Amino acid sequence: MEWLDKMNEAIDYIETHIEEKIIINDVARIACCSLSRFQRMFTFTTDISITEYIRCRRMALAANELLRSDIKVIDLSLKYGYESPEAFARAFRSFHGISPKSVRKLGIFTNYPRISFQININGGNFGMGTKPLVRIEEHDKEWVVSFKHESGASKEESAISLLKDWALKNINDYAARRYIGCAPKGHHPEGEEHQKNEDVVSVEYMMQMFLFDHEVGSRTFLGAEVCEAPKGLFLVGDVALNELNDDGSLDIGSSMQSAYGIMAECLKEMGGYAFELEERPFYEEHIWHKEWFEGKLTDEKSLAGFKLWLPIKKIHFS
Repeated sequence: MEWLDKMNEAIDYIETHIEEKIIINDVARIACCSLSRFQRMFTFTTDISITEYIRCRRMALAANELLRSDIKVIDLSLKYGYESPEAFARAFRSFHGISPKSVRKLGIFTNYPRISFQININGGNFGMGTKPLVRIEEHDKEWVVSFKHESGASKEESAISLLKDWALKNINDYAARRYIGCAPKGHHPEGEEHQKNEDVVSVEYMMQMFLFDHEVGSRTFLGAEVCEAPKGLFLVGDVALNELNDDGSLDIGSSMQSAYGIMAECLKEMGGYAFELEERPFYEEHIWHKEWFEGKLTDEKSLAGFKLWLPIKKIHFS
């Protein structure tokens, strides 16, 4: 796969020039990507930005060099691009938790090996190296409680608020449950693409929480409507929440667009499956911090994770 080879070539370039000033545009060019696409792809597959990866590699290599040689800290700081030993020492301590002097004395440090991109396909799981990117999930005979609010400027926020209030009042393990949301007619009913900084559009939205088997038996559960959970095959993948609007707020729509593009590439590499987006809606899995439920975090910082559930089907070859 050419794109995989290009990503590894980009890493090779970084390693070769790790002691020099690295221009990310040059790295993206080696990967045959635009700058924005390369940054999104790298962050999605590694859970770290490309600039942060370079910093971590430099700090790990600097610690190794401290232990292997008698190089002075001032020379080490210049070697890895820091303007002063003080700035280098601050960055070093932030990464390793101790000073350069202590690393040399105690022989302990935080290692950070270079990244190598590899594809592993095991059953329905698609992985990049040891990190799972996406997986295929099959759902059937499951039940959820469902919350829908059809008035107000943001029906999504209203549905989430209804679910949150119900969970706090009725269950103790709310932070450990699995929650999915869905806009049955789409976030953009007219079919237009998401744009950065766009106004909030009020669309029908449902929030659902999966139930355990022993909780199912009637049309309601603790006062909430019970309905059948989504059925069928889904390609489920993490969404890197790293896209921002101009005002600094999180742009989940753009983050989902980036994740969809990468998930589409993964599905193509798997083979034997195709999207079924015209027949079934996609879902958004919200993973919330416990502190958000308890009112200790703002809505902006509520998410510990976010996943896309994209409906897929098996392709039968004749």
